[in-house]
Amino acid sequence: MSNRFKLICIVIVLSIASLMWVILNDIRQTYLELGAIQHELSALSQQFEQYQKVVQKVNDIDSKFTQELTDAKAENLHRYNNVINHVARLQLNSSKTATATLDDANACELTGEARQNYYLLRNDIITKDNVILGLQHYIREVCLAK
Repeated sequence: MSNRFKLICIVIVLSIASLMWVILNDIRQTYLELGAIQHELSALSQQFEQYQKVVQKVNDIDSKFTQELTDAKAENLHRYNNVINHVARLQLNSSKTATATLDDANACELTGEARQNYYLLRNDIITKDNVILGLQHYIREVCLAK
């Protein structure tokens, strides 16, 4: 074999070796980047699971207090209908003087509009109480639980 052929073979072998070294270095770098990406993905996955738990807590709280609100409003409507249909009476607490007669005791009753306004106000109070209780529960169970 001639020296020229040997030199060409050595150059080809060195070129292939350097190309292999570059390829292997790229593969190693890719694996390092993949490891970093997997670590980030794992952290994001944990954050997502925590977020899902918080969302589930919020949904549970919302369901609970929505059901309680619906039940309370239905009870209020039931009471209102009973009063309107003369099944029950809206009892008023009033103080009578010693000079009051028995006829005066029977006359103490709300007008139809006042009765309706009373139940509308009760409905508003029920709604606001339920919202406040729900928010307090949310603060305790979600905001302060972290």
